[in-house]
Amino acid sequence: MENIKKEAKLIFNMGVGRALLKAGAQVIDVKPDRTNADKTVLVFKNDELFQRELARINEEIAASKAADVVL
Repeated sequence: MENIKKEAKLIFNMGVGRALLKAGAQVIDVKPDRTNADKTVLVFKNDELFQRELARINEEIAASKAADVVL
């Protein structure tokens, strides 16, 4: 089976989206959320920068949740 890399990734969480923007990730499109008209979905270019920064952000979120559990 071929390893097919998707060219775009959807981000539904605006906090994550904002962090990706600050890190320099490229937004391709902005769309309304199909399930909630009050929300917006950011479409990012799925490149190396996006992958690296998303991994970093996810690690920070996981560490924050782990710290909350300890307290």
